[in-house]
Order: sequence, then structure tokens, then C-alpha cells
Amino acid sequence: MNFSLLVKDLGWHSLIFFVVTALGYLFVSGSLYALVFLRGAAKHSPIATRKLKADLSLRNIWLSVRHDVVLSLWSSAIFAVCASATTTAYTLGYTRLYTEPTQYGWWYLGFSLCLVLFLQDTYFYFTHRLAHHPRCYRWMHQGHHRSNNPTPLTAFSFDPAEALVQALYLMGAVCFIPMHLFVLYAVVLAMSLGALLHHFSIRMFADSAFGRWLGSWMIGPMHHWYHHRKYNVHYGLYFTFWDKLLKTHCDDYEEKLTLQITPQTVKQLGKPSLSIARSPQRKTLPFPVPFKKAS
Repeated sequence: MNFSLLVKDLGWHSLIFFVVTALGYLFVSGSLYALVFLRGAAKHSPIATRKLKADLSLRNIWLSVRHDVVLSLWSSAIFAVCASATTTAYTLGYTRLYTEPTQYGWWYLGFSLCLVLFLQDTYFYFTHRLAHHPRCYRWMHQGHHRSNNPTPLTAFSFDPAEALVQALYLMGAVCFIPMHLFVLYAVVLAMSLGALLHHFSIRMFADSAFGRWLGSWMIGPMHHWYHHRKYNVHYGLYFTFWDKLLKTHCDDYEEKLTLQITPQTVKQLGKPSLSIARSPQRKTLPFPVPFKKAS
């Protein structure tokens, strides 16, 4: 393939992917922010998050929205370039993507989906822990944590370095793991929906035996919201497996979030605001050892 033509295709594909990604983010996250966070979420939220939202000022809301949208657009640009590069690699035959469902058997479709999601959860956990290392935090993860009361607009608000690190996983996965195109689409969909759900700041799992069981191994909005307040716990993406295994899981976080607001709980959870000012809480910890037990 002609090199100049290749560069031109990369540029056009990147532009198309960016427009689609950016418009999708602005429409979906913006709509959810207005419908769920500003209006309907309060009655579904634990008392802690309900009180924190009630105390927000218009200035802090505007600062948070502007910050999240700008970082998300930068992330969209990086995701678009990586998607364009992956498309080009597929066209040139450098990936393991395939289109015939029976090529590896129907059973492999489900197996490969579970495998890629588990590996992505593993990759995210350890890169997330790395992002909280004192030497990495400022340039890799600080932007995401400047919203200490996350919303759907925060879902894709990554520092450029972190956005690139996360995009590299799928780029590598399609080159080494045989994957049907629909499986790749399912992974991207799960990743996008997961990011949105984790930043709803509402209680997703019902207070029932099944809800408690589901919430014990799947990560929900309150699980990740607690991470935005207490930075040395809850690093997983989809599952609580690695958090529990490496003792970065807070077992009673639900109980802590449903307590009545008192001066003590406010001090523990942090100042109720969306301010992007520096928080006095510690946001970094040694990686990968020692693994301190969450409390």
C-alpha cells in the first residue's frame, strides 16, 4: 500500500471516528447527566450521595462539567486514532479478527468474549493501581479524580496518557487473540456502558439477597463512587475479583454510604462538592506492594 495513501486513510478514519465518538459522548453522557444526575437520581441514591449533591453550587457544577467534557474530547481523539490504526491493521491482515462465526466454533464466541473481558478487567486493575503511584498520578490519572463526585460526564474523562494506555489493550488483544468482529463490538459496548454506569452515583443493586449477591462480584456505581472518595480501594473495572484477592476491597462500603450525614461522615467522605480543587485526601499509594488491607 502506498505510504501517503495509508497516512491519508488514517487521517480520514481518525476524523470520522472522533466525530462519531465525540457526538455519541456528548449526547449519551449529556442526556444521562441531565435526566439521571440532576433530576431523577436523588431518590435512588444513598443518603450520603443525596446530601452531597444537594450541597453543590452552580459554579462547582459548571467547573466540573467543563473539565469533564474537555478531557473526554481529548480522550475521544486518542480513541479515534487508535481505532483508525486498528482498522488499518485489520485491512493489512495484521490482526486476528475474523468474520465467519463457525471458524473457531460457536462455543468460542462466548469463550472469547469472557476471556477478553476478564483480561481487560485484569489489565485495568493493575494499570489503575499504577496510575495511583505517586510518580504516575499527576500526569496519568489526576484529571479523572478532580471530579470527586462523579457523573456520567466523568465516564470518559481521562488524562491523555491514561486514555492511550487503556486503548492499547484492545489494540493488543485483536492482534493476539482470535476474535470475531461482533465479539469486539460487544467488548466495546460493555466497556462503554460500564464506564457510564460506574459514574451514575446511584445505587444500582437492590437491597435483596440477589442484589447483594450480584453486587458482591460485579462493580456498580456506588462501588466506584467510593473509590472517588477513598482512593486506596476499588480499582477494578467489571468484577471485584482482584480487589478482594489483593485486599483493596472495602467490604462495608454500602453501609458507610447509607449512614446519616454527620460531621464525622462528611469528614470521612470528603467535602461535598464537585470542585476540581486539590483534595487533602491521599490519592496515591505504593504499587504493586505492599497491598494494604482496605478499611
